[in-house]
Amino acid sequence: MDAIIRAKLSEIEKKAHVRIIWAVETGSRAWGFASPNSDYDVRFVYIRDKKEYLRLEEIRDSIDAQQDELLDIEGWDLRRVLRMVYRSTPEVCEWFASPIVYRSTPEAVELQMLLPEYFSVKKCAQNYIHTASVDYRTYFQDEEVWLVKYFYVLRQMLQAKWLLEERRMPPMLFEELLRQKLDDEWKDYILELLHKKRTSPELGKAQRNKKLIEYIGCSLKDMEQEVLSLKEENKTSWDKLNQYFYSVLW
Repeated sequence: MDAIIRAKLSEIEKKAHVRIIWAVETGSRAWGFASPNSDYDVRFVYIRDKKEYLRLEEIRDSIDAQQDELLDIEGWDLRRVLRMVYRSTPEVCEWFASPIVYRSTPEAVELQMLLPEYFSVKKCAQNYIHTASVDYRTYFQDEEVWLVKYFYVLRQMLQAKWLLEERRMPPMLFEELLRQKLDDEWKDYILELLHKKRTSPELGKAQRNKKLIEYIGCSLKDMEQEVLSLKEENKTSWDKLNQYFYSVLW
């Protein structure tokens, strides 16, 4: 599959007239809880010809290359990515921390080195808590719930907890987060589900675990209050990102 994905990336470059500088696996395969039939979530960063960035009209800043049962491939323009870096968007940080890399270039490695300068504990934690809270309200209201949703909500929750306690970006692997940050009461239960997820095509639904859902809800509410008390980090200048962008284009 690795060779197929790399070939797809080359096809995208030719078809869209772009240069891909970074491509990685995201989603369940990067987080360590893929099922045998999980698809491949490939994300990439690309650059257009410098003249494209001087056009008066807006240019599209993403490429939806493929989405089917096997491959989900999407890319973002470098300018869009740099704006997200400035806002300390955790999704970009995760792209550059993925353990599965399909394409790496010196330009991307240089950008990777800049990420810590724009990293904000408060912004990243707020993002994870918000996403987990939305998913919590969406997936856990019925009497039966999809078991896999526990992983997605817990992952976001534990990432926020890691940020608030460690003051640095959390690890990508869900199991590492689980073992270090999940309360002992729930570790064995979630580890058992994790084993089933890795070995079964589909976990399916089950009666909602009211105590677990209550634990998640209370944890999110507590962290919402904690993150509000954090001081805003000093705003970092655009200068280094601008200089980086100029150097890549010219």
